[in-house]
Parts: sequence; C-alpha cells; structure tokens
Amino acid sequence: MGPPTRSKNLVVPLLYLAALSLRCGGGGSGTPLLSVGGTYQTQVTLLPGNTCGDVAVQNNPTTVTHTPGAQTLSLRHASINATGTIDSTARFSTDPTNVSGFTITIAGQFSVRGFDATATLSQAQPACQYMVHWVGTKDGAPNTIP
Repeated sequence: MGPPTRSKNLVVPLLYLAALSLRCGGGGSGTPLLSVGGTYQTQVTLLPGNTCGDVAVQNNPTTVTHTPGAQTLSLRHASINATGTIDSTARFSTDPTNVSGFTITIAGQFSVRGFDATATLSQAQPACQYMVHWVGTKDGAPNTIP
C-alpha cells in the first residue's frame, strides 16, 4: 500500500473545523436571539394597597438597553435607572435601585410589541410601599422572542 492520498489527510482537519463552527454558532439551528432593546411608550397606573399617602404617577417613555441574546438589561423611566436580568422567555426583573429615598424593583414580561410590569417602591422612614403597573408599547421594530 502506498502513502496516504491528499484527500484522506484532509478529512480529520475538515471534520474538526466543522465541529468548531457548529459550537461557535456558525451553522447552528438558526434560532433568533432574544432582543428587547428600544423605546416604549409607557402607561402607568397606581395599584391598590398604597401606604405612602398621596402619590402621583405619570406616563413616561421607558428606554430599554439590551444586547441581543444577553441575559442582562437596563431600563430608564423618568428618574429611574435600573439594571437587571432577563430569561429566555423574556421575563425580567431588576436589582433594587434607590431613587429619592425609595427602593425600587421592577418585574415583568416582554412581548413582541411591548411589556407588562409592576414597579414596587418602598421607603424605610416613614415605612410605606406602593406599586405601579406599567404597560409599555414599543416604538419601531417588534421585539424578537424565540
């Protein structure tokens, strides 16, 4: 039997390169990445159970910064700047953020055209809490939710 032919010598390296490209996304399933970044026109409503007295809420745009496929995001709504996490089903929650003596957390769900969330605001002194329902409608291109 003679020396190996050129084509036999290339089989193993080519198979290795093909496997690497699949692991790195170069030939994967084609599933789109979760993407929810953008500006949302947000309607807000004070929910029952307010223990903070006279609370005024107002509609404001919410800007969401999110790198497609990432599990983190940030939201800006009026004076609130919050960061948090988002899962593969587009459910999100923010880390506690302090604004004007209140600790704020936001949790909700993105859809193709917007989001629905509850912002909880609590204060230590005097102790009180209220919740606000947010419904955001996205400007521009719809969200991508795999």
